[in-house]
Amino acid sequence: MIAALIALKRKCPGLWNRVEDVNGLLFRIRYRRLPEKATEILKRREVAGYRYSLLEEMDLPELNAFLNAQPAENLIWFHPHLFDAKTLRRLWRNPAFLMMQVTAPDGRMAGYFFLRGFFIGRAFAGLIVDRAYQNQGIGTAIWASCAEICHAAGLKMQATIAPENQPSIKSCHRATEVRQIADLDDGYMAVQCYPKK
Repeated sequence: MIAALIALKRKCPGLWNRVEDVNGLLFRIRYRRLPEKATEILKRREVAGYRYSLLEEMDLPELNAFLNAQPAENLIWFHPHLFDAKTLRRLWRNPAFLMMQVTAPDGRMAGYFFLRGFFIGRAFAGLIVDRAYQNQGIGTAIWASCAEICHAAGLKMQATIAPENQPSIKSCHRATEVRQIADLDDGYMAVQCYPKK
């Protein structure tokens, strides 16, 4: 299933966009309270001056600048979607794509993360932390937040991680209960994550 979705997204982007639109409509019906639950959970993550929140439409230009300012080495394993303004606005408007951010005490965006939901009861997580704010536990807090949000909404949380991306693997294991479910053709592994007990 995961491999098929990834292949569709890469080989037929036009068809993938239509699938996302239909999925968004169905997802909104089944998981209409997801943003509300996510907001409650993210508020509890606010520590040491870092704020975890849903991305608002007015935040999209900052997200666009944040993603396009990341050095190439910070994007080696992060390419879930295009970073242009049109794509970000389309994703933000899709009810199945929950976009979130971490704001540092200095007001700058320190991280971006998302849950790409599917009406069949799954959500794929993705995250990136700005190099200047890495090694401060932000990634771990993001993984934990995503797992808690999915659990509260009744979604199975999944992610794809490159085995070479050891910081992300360690962070994911610190924050969640992890089970590997598949090895993908592109070398990534698919994992399922649950909140820590």
